[in-house]
Amino acid sequence: MNSLLRHILPLPLLIVACLTVKAAKWDYTAEKPLKFAIDFDYAPLEYVNDKSLPDGLDIEFTKILMERMGIPYEFRANTWENVADDVLNSRVDLAMMVYSPYRKDLTNYSRAVFRLYYQIISRKGETDFIGLRDVKNKTIAIMDSRPMKDTLTKSGAKVVIIKDLRKAVNELSHGDYDGVICFRYQANYLMEKFGSDNLVAEDLALMPREYCYVSPNKELIDSINVALKALEEEGVIEDVYGGVKSSFNRSYIPMWVRVLLGCVIVLGLAIMLVQQFVNGKRLKREMARVQKNEQLKDVFLGNVSHALRTPLNAIVGFTELLLKEGPGMPEEECLHLTKLVNQNGHQLSHLVNELTSIVDIEQNGLLFCREETDIVAEMNGYIKELRPLLHEGVDIRVEAPEAGLTALVDKASMKLVTVHLLKNAIEHTTEGHVTLAFGIRDGGLHVEVRDTGSGVSEDTKDNIFALLSEKNAYMKDDMPGLGLTICKAVIDRLRGKIGLRDNDLDGKGTIFWYWGPLKK
Repeated sequence: MNSLLRHILPLPLLIVACLTVKAAKWDYTAEKPLKFAIDFDYAPLEYVNDKSLPDGLDIEFTKILMERMGIPYEFRANTWENVADDVLNSRVDLAMMVYSPYRKDLTNYSRAVFRLYYQIISRKGETDFIGLRDVKNKTIAIMDSRPMKDTLTKSGAKVVIIKDLRKAVNELSHGDYDGVICFRYQANYLMEKFGSDNLVAEDLALMPREYCYVSPNKELIDSINVALKALEEEGVIEDVYGGVKSSFNRSYIPMWVRVLLGCVIVLGLAIMLVQQFVNGKRLKREMARVQKNEQLKDVFLGNVSHALRTPLNAIVGFTELLLKEGPGMPEEECLHLTKLVNQNGHQLSHLVNELTSIVDIEQNGLLFCREETDIVAEMNGYIKELRPLLHEGVDIRVEAPEAGLTALVDKASMKLVTVHLLKNAIEHTTEGHVTLAFGIRDGGLHVEVRDTGSGVSEDTKDNIFALLSEKNAYMKDDMPGLGLTICKAVIDRLRGKIGLRDNDLDGKGTIFWYWGPLKK
């Protein structure tokens, strides 16, 4: 019965497809067939085989599609650059491409034939790639893709554009790159056929891409969409592309996974409500302070909304994918996506916590508890804790009073501010050294954190401790934060001072300092 229904249900779609094709009145004939452009070397999807004939899964499926639609066709092989250029300039009638938001207004895309998931290939035991934060300062090779290039550049990777994936995988094996990013089916195909025993592929936390037909002719794409729907219902797409596309085999999703997913969604909604409340109050105060400078208001809105939108988009996107696929998603795929939702939830929670900290400090104040403290021992403890974070070749120095230093201080506040300034300096110093200097000055504890990094631009210095800083050079890209704003709020409550200046002592870099009154 199920088999019978499977063949009966697509019939209306087939009738619509035939009517659509007929209504379109194609001009394609045996003498003037549809020109379908393919890549010379894009195995296993499309390529020219040893007999100089078009081959691959795209060729097989397109033959079925064109015959179903009654359109005469011919394949034209070319380099990928020329294929893309021919499509965009209407020199060919049809091709297959990954959907690109940058090209959506230049041509017409069909519905997705199947989804493509990203993987990163690396050498075993050298780098564990979990997410985009792991590609910072790594040399990553990719095929020319503007969205991927933009994403990697923002993540701090050194991007190398390649034209031959097979060659790139071989070069990766010999140490030329830290990683090669491609689609999952490409990674499996290349590592099985041409790879080395020292390579490993891992899923990358990126939204999947859609593999579509593309044509300058919108009517043709509209008719292809109808035919694709029918072929999907018949199972033809699965029969042809089942070996390369992600398949969902109606695996059972454990209840604990469903519960976890529900909790994550509820947590995301709760965080959004808290963020709106906290952000509203913070915005109100900042607007009162900068009434004479409307430009700062726009910067604030842009910074906070961008910082919140990135993890929120990831949470919504992955949860929508989980909900859409429902019980048909394999447990492994479900766990992977749930992990990504959890990671982005933590990132969102981090930003909300910092916003909440600012509100608590400025509205409710802090309860400081001063106690007799060995300042030298405390500072050395901070250094020991942060030393593993240093970049290779960078050392950390301490300039402490030779006779030691004991004073009444609030240890929690001193650690909060000092550790944050040290982390910033370590993060932005890739060569040279970081120095922590402290001592008694003008009846208070004076602390300096000096680095030999790239420094802070002049137009950033005035607002670097404010929430409205346009380009906070000491704000981590993968975890946008408000740490310097919190430091200033703490020092203000202590009736102290905080600031920065160029590091003239080392010839480059920045000195962040703070001073707080104390009792010896």
